[in-house]
Amino acid sequence: MILFIDTHDELITIAIKNNDKLYVKTKLSEYSHSVFTMPMIEEIFNENKLDINDLKKIIVINGPGSFTGIRIGLSIAKTMAYALNIEINTLSSLTAYLISSDLKCDKMAVIEDNKGYYISVFDSNNNSIVEEQYVTENNYNYTLVDKKLDVNKIIEYCEKLPSENPHHIKANYIKKIEVEK
Repeated sequence: MILFIDTHDELITIAIKNNDKLYVKTKLSEYSHSVFTMPMIEEIFNENKLDINDLKKIIVINGPGSFTGIRIGLSIAKTMAYALNIEINTLSSLTAYLISSDLKCDKMAVIEDNKGYYISVFDSNNNSIVEEQYVTENNYNYTLVDKKLDVNKIIEYCEKLPSENPHHIKANYIKKIEVEK
């Protein structure tokens, strides 16, 4: 069983894949992630009569996105992975959008903030063309993907990745925050 946690934006997405069944719960939180995320995880387990001890892996979106949202999602995922001694994988929101897309061409994911753009570009086979980066001008001319997540595609992609050490997982801040400068 795999747990998926995404808190990088206003929409919280919690999902569990158990064998061939996918259970998804979403909530527009208006950046109240600390209020809703843990109860949503508890609800998805209870509503579907699933046991947290059957978890084998956690996949968590680690940004870029809402600073506080990312921190909440990562803290929960890291704590659960460590406490349950299970695998964990992180995935950037840009990669998640690109993997979720059905476009069969070179494609770009963009997240805009007030000073620039977080970008990443994949080819039709989901191989990276332009590594994730922060730019002040978007001069790239690729087809833009929608900001939608296909949890099944994301889980399939992450099942092939090696597990990460929960202690070494960090938020994906492409643009350095002031404290790190």
